[in-house]
Amino acid sequence: MARSLGPSGSPAASPRFVVRASALNLLARITSGAATLGLAILTTNVLDTTGRGLYAILATCAGIGATIITGGTTVLAADLIHGRHGQPLLHAAASAIAVGSALLLLPFSVVVALATDAATLPALVWTAAVTVLVSYSAFEMSIAQARGDVLRVSLTDIGMALFPLVVTVAAAAILEPTVTTLVAAWTIGALITASVLFTCALPAAIPMARRAWRVAASIMRRSVGVAFANGVGVLCQRIDVLVVAAVLSTSAAGVYSISVALAANLMLLSRSLLTATYHSIMTAPAAEVAARLSTALRHGVILVLVAGVLSVPVIALTAGFVFGEAYGDVWQPYALLVPAIACLCVVESLRHFLLTRQERQREFVIVATGMLLLNGVLAVVGSAAFGLMGAAASTAVAYAAGALVLLAFCASQLSVTMRELALPRRSDVAAYWRGGRSVAGRVRRRRSG
Repeated sequence: MARSLGPSGSPAASPRFVVRASALNLLARITSGAATLGLAILTTNVLDTTGRGLYAILATCAGIGATIITGGTTVLAADLIHGRHGQPLLHAAASAIAVGSALLLLPFSVVVALATDAATLPALVWTAAVTVLVSYSAFEMSIAQARGDVLRVSLTDIGMALFPLVVTVAAAAILEPTVTTLVAAWTIGALITASVLFTCALPAAIPMARRAWRVAASIMRRSVGVAFANGVGVLCQRIDVLVVAAVLSTSAAGVYSISVALAANLMLLSRSLLTATYHSIMTAPAAEVAARLSTALRHGVILVLVAGVLSVPVIALTAGFVFGEAYGDVWQPYALLVPAIACLCVVESLRHFLLTRQERQREFVIVATGMLLLNGVLAVVGSAAFGLMGAAASTAVAYAAGALVLLAFCASQLSVTMRELALPRRSDVAAYWRGGRSVAGRVRRRRSG
């Protein structure tokens, strides 16, 4: 018989706890999201649509590379949570993984450039460098998240977005704003955050240097399935951009990439909840894990859908002014991507639950591969027939299918129904209403006092 996910005695399952615990990380996510949006605005205004398309493709390559490398973050977090290795040794292992990644990616980027177009060599080398730096920061952030250190996670998240924006703005103002210049600036910005994290971790990591390479190799070996699934997953999230570039044009991909970037910012809301509840979900007693996971899923869906619906008219009115006349209609594919992102937030939360709590890789690999194939096929057909709207629709269908499959599997594992696990309830929405009225009442009382 299915176990009910009604009100729980655990504070981690209450809406009030979720709102309070995620407030700090939500602020950090909003700050990093604003920085990412600022970078998108800058690149659309200093590059033409073709240049923006090339920048988006390089960013996609960096994202895929970093996601493959950081497949080890879930294994590393599991090692820390389950007590297999201590924090100092994992700091050292993270550094070893970063060094090993650099030794592989930098020569590979040179070979690719020489085999295709030598003129792309600087941009590809910078892309490889930023991939390594972002990956190292992600490993350090995963250690903090596994420890429940929301402050460190939040500050790292802000730094990874804010410093690249500041350096890129300076580079665009001082130097000629080419694609290579902007990618180089992104790398320097990423280096700042990585350097701070490395400096903080170094004292604890140095005594563990001899064991670091062995542990790093073990982490990467055990994360092969996760790395593959993560690479497939991020490719699934960006294959529509690549398909638009191939089927339509690089210029069209540049325009469409703004819709994708805006939609991706909605994930910051659900990720703030996941960061705040991550430690409690991963360490909860078996009897409580379903309730805690359900709380994160339901409220993540609510926040993404509400924010997405409210933002559509804002983007419709301001996109042409903010990004440029060529981007005036990006709100149309964005509107289709809003429900897609709501489904993706479910996929991402269940991914962490499967890979870290249950340490089950095969199921996620199968689902991620299916999502990629479905999105790729539909994107080719949809973009050819309906342009950017077809590409956005393909993403929505693929994400919904992946969310449903993962929900069915996890609900079965937890002995609950799919509806209980992820479907928002009236009480969830009412909690926000009551919270809003309470805050408004306190504000009125302070003003009257």
